[in-house]
Amino acid sequence: MNREELSLAINQWMKDNGTEAIALASKLVQIESVNHPPTGHEAEYQLYFAEWMRAQNAEVDLYDLADVPGLREHTAYMSTRNYDNRPNVVGKFFGAGAGRSLMFSGHADTVYEGTEAWTHPPFSGTVDSGKLYGRGSYDMKGGMAAALMAVKCLQDLNIPIAGNVYVESVVDEEHGGANGTLAGRLRGPNPDMAIIPEPSNMRVYPAHLGGGIWKATFTGRSGIAFAGEELISALEATIEFANLLRAYNDYRHETLEIPSWWQDGRKAEINLLTLFSGDVSRELQEKLPQTGEINFWIEGYPGMTGEGIIADLWAFYEAQLPKYPLLQKCKPQIKPLIRYLSASEMKNDDNTAKFLELIANSGAKALGQSPEPPTGSPFACDGFMFNLYSDTPALVLGPSGGNAHGADEFLDIPSYEALIRWYAEIIVDWCGVSGDGEV
Repeated sequence: MNREELSLAINQWMKDNGTEAIALASKLVQIESVNHPPTGHEAEYQLYFAEWMRAQNAEVDLYDLADVPGLREHTAYMSTRNYDNRPNVVGKFFGAGAGRSLMFSGHADTVYEGTEAWTHPPFSGTVDSGKLYGRGSYDMKGGMAAALMAVKCLQDLNIPIAGNVYVESVVDEEHGGANGTLAGRLRGPNPDMAIIPEPSNMRVYPAHLGGGIWKATFTGRSGIAFAGEELISALEATIEFANLLRAYNDYRHETLEIPSWWQDGRKAEINLLTLFSGDVSRELQEKLPQTGEINFWIEGYPGMTGEGIIADLWAFYEAQLPKYPLLQKCKPQIKPLIRYLSASEMKNDDNTAKFLELIANSGAKALGQSPEPPTGSPFACDGFMFNLYSDTPALVLGPSGGNAHGADEFLDIPSYEALIRWYAEIIVDWCGVSGDGEV
């Protein structure tokens, strides 16, 4: 079978096996695996993932994070989580010869379903009008199902892939986690390249943003000024700080040096997440609120740290303080709520350049047209555990969809099927074919 014939065979296999591919993605969504820090419910999902890979003749390693030497002592480990009954799993496929190795690595956990109304139940895996609905369908069970089905495609076609192909499912990526990904790097394997199937909308991301969540708290002086005493509304101070954060966001857009990967894309942003003041259990308030708090998310580029970002925020705060009279009387206390997820990028070397060229060529075979040029992702993820703490470079490439972390999250099924073809083409081109099966 020559290379053109193999691409035609991959396309035909996808047409013949679309129902099975959709059923797998739906099944993964139906297994609830919500992360509830400091614990999580990934166990059932991970066991299913392991059994599916065993049924496809993979060598499977299902292990507890507590069994990974050096994990808790590692500089990148976050110590606030509980990993009882939350195993990692990795399966090894192919490897008939001396080809290059490749890993697909993704997280098993999802954010919780929320309190908003869903059109389809969040763990139903319902298929409707070309979309597969459910929590995690887009972020990121659809991408992981695509990796599994790409492997199955090449197995069914009896293609003797030369290099090892690994599919890794880790726990605790959401909510500032990534200890599961770190455990995978310490335990191994650490192949030649890795693809993270986060929902990239079929864009190739050789670099990703970083980000962290912080809480600012305010303590004012509560009451009603019957005696003319000076009161300080913590609510109004909190609102002033929210306005300062918006001004800081504009300031960063004007002053931050934008790395090349993000020159033409979305820039690092600041988002306000929650704002509370006073006794939120009471509808009627009889006094100025004494307390206020605001949670906010700040993104960063490769090389930036959480400590550096907050130091810069404080410098901006001090410079802008004359514009915010309440903040002069009610200074916030700021603390991190999660670890800072570092931004990272693949090594700038010939190996990365060759891999990105291969990704583009494989995409042209699978999609029938050249994919969009590589760019920096508009989100943070656990890719830094590969790029900063292992010898395996990682890029992000995943399906299209929508409503990540919101109600009616969905996976776009045509993109999912195209991604399966793309992954299969990448495996063939990167890992090679052995013996008589060479193309």
